[in-house]
Order: sequence, then C-alpha cells, then structure tokens
Amino acid sequence: MLNDFLVFLIKYYGAAMVANAMPVFIREGTPIDRGLIWVDGKRLLGNGKTWEGLCMGILGGYLAALSISIFFKDTLLFPKLWIASIAGLLGDIIESFLKRRLGIRRGDPLPLLDQLDFAIASTIAYHLMGEFSIFDKISFIILTFTIIIILHITTNTIAYLMKLKDKPW
Repeated sequence: MLNDFLVFLIKYYGAAMVANAMPVFIREGTPIDRGLIWVDGKRLLGNGKTWEGLCMGILGGYLAALSISIFFKDTLLFPKLWIASIAGLLGDIIESFLKRRLGIRRGDPLPLLDQLDFAIASTIAYHLMGEFSIFDKISFIILTFTIIIILHITTNTIAYLMKLKDKPW
C-alpha cells in the first residue's frame, strides 16, 4: 500500500509540485493582469502573478513531466503530466483571483486553498483526461493533499529563510 501510494504521489503530482514551486525563483516580472481592475474595483490578480513566473512554472512542469515519464518508461504519460502541471499553475492563478475578490492582499494567507490550489486543479485535470477517477483514488488523493500541505508549509518556510519569499506562508 505504501509503495503504491508513493508511486501515485510521484507519478501524478511530482510535475505539478515542481511547476508550482518554480515561480518563486522569479523575483519580479510583468503582471499577467497588466494592472487590470476587475468590476469590483480590485486588481484582477495582482503583482504576484507574472508572465515570467508562469513561464518558469511551465518549463519546470515540462522538465519534471519528461523526467517522470522517462523514469516510469511511459512516453504516453508525459503529455498528461505536463497538462496537469499547467492546470496546477492555472489553479494557482484562479486562487489569486478569488483572494482578490475576498479582499485578501497579496501574500496574506488563505489557509488550505493556498496549499492545495494547484493540487486540486491537477486532480481535476487527471479526472477529466480519464487518467484516474477521483472517486476510485480518494484515499490516495486525501493522503496526497495532506502531504502537500506539510511540504508546502516546510518549503515556504525554507524559501522565506532563504529570502526568496517575503512571508513564510
């Protein structure tokens, strides 16, 4: 069971985790929303979501998806992993949109959604691609989300200590 879970975690969430982590290495960039104000008078996304960060995430997801598909000797897996990693990045962008609507400023926390936005979006992508059913893998998904929360808190703390992030969350 543990071995099956570890394979599931690495195989299906490794590329999305790498893609999600990569934008932190871009300190500044061109905001995706270009300063656009939404109908509620607030920024669409804010300065934290940049084209350069998105490109870095897409590249990281590509390289991780390629590496994982080579490791598992399954070339048909590559496009699914890459698509899921891009879906994860879009999940993070959607979460920023929601935070702005809720009046939560850039860098301020939105517990659970901050940690799981990319994983939820990746899971939905896999389900829609028919790679696995959410309902058939629910125990693995819950365990995966739990581990992602722990990893997210740990890696963000490390990034904060390395001065890659302004806040430790």
